[in-house]
Amino acid sequence: MANQRSTRRDFLRTVAAATATVAVPIFITSAASGNADADDWEIGPFVKHKEPVLQPTPDSRFTCPVRGKEVRWEEQNVYNPAAVVRAGKVYILYRADDRSPDLGWGRTCRIGLAHSEDGVHFTRHPEPVLYPDNDEWKQYEWEGGCEDLHIVEGEDGVYYMNYTTWSARGSGQKDTMSVATSRDLVHWTKHGPAFRKNAPEKVPGSRTGVVVSRREGDRLIAAKINGKYWMYYTHPCGIAWSENLIDWTPAGKAVWPGGGREAGAIALLRNDGILLMTQGAHHSLGAWVLRQALIDRKDLKTLLKEQKEPFLYPEYDWEQKGFTGRTTVANGLVPFKGQWMLYYGAADTDLARAEAALARAAAPRSGLEDALTPNDSRKET
Repeated sequence: MANQRSTRRDFLRTVAAATATVAVPIFITSAASGNADADDWEIGPFVKHKEPVLQPTPDSRFTCPVRGKEVRWEEQNVYNPAAVVRAGKVYILYRADDRSPDLGWGRTCRIGLAHSEDGVHFTRHPEPVLYPDNDEWKQYEWEGGCEDLHIVEGEDGVYYMNYTTWSARGSGQKDTMSVATSRDLVHWTKHGPAFRKNAPEKVPGSRTGVVVSRREGDRLIAAKINGKYWMYYTHPCGIAWSENLIDWTPAGKAVWPGGGREAGAIALLRNDGILLMTQGAHHSLGAWVLRQALIDRKDLKTLLKEQKEPFLYPEYDWEQKGFTGRTTVANGLVPFKGQWMLYYGAADTDLARAEAALARAAAPRSGLEDALTPNDSRKET
């Protein structure tokens, strides 16, 4: 499977070189304005906020247990968030980068936490809630750290995080999808690589995956299909299953076997299929963009519908320029106070937000406690 670290950055580096003296035309109806035609299976239209909701800060300090010294853990970048609604508040868990020029990769990633009463104004937790430590998982997490993540709530009220670990050391540098659990979003228990028990050969090269979920009010609960939990992971949107949301087994199939689409903000189980958000390259725009697709819920891989053009892509200056310019990455979409709240990373530097009206709930079929059939969404042309 392709590695996002090389895929996204190499693609954008190639585009930057090719377009150094030529402007890339933006021909899609503005995602910022939200003006577009509708297609009744999509969620949307999404309207962006003009400013990031969270930006890097040198003020956050933390004693790194591996280095044994204080670091400014979110000084360089904050981005690629997951989101949860809990007790009437929005919680975002996000990737944060320090500056460590003395390390081979130049930074270590950790997972930060912030909460909000309105989904717009956030209060940060003072220290990261998940980070490399001198524990049994250090071989996967140091020096690169803990990064791009998804979170889903289980029927038992436990939160399950699928996150990417990155060693960033030596010739064996590989992404690894790992799992952690928590009951309060602050204290997390690591369980190691998702595939280590059932498919150890798949441990290196895997990345964070989005678990198929159903909506229950403002909560997104992991959904069982045929008695199992299912997940889309890495660039082909490979499919894996689990009985406990911790130990995963690859199903040997993918939605896009050739790659090109990474699992994004949500995989929502509905009457008409599984609405899967993805992220990937858009060659005409020269950007990393967000799309939606509808997957057959019977076999979990047949593509029923897909947006021809992205519903969200870099437009503002702070989305165009940053650590990795022309980049939008979203791992968190939650229902909150009558809106879909989408949280995304912009240029691998800032954390941003867009919103869309919640669609009306449709009558659920057997096996679906809550289903949505969006009727106010958009199709961009």
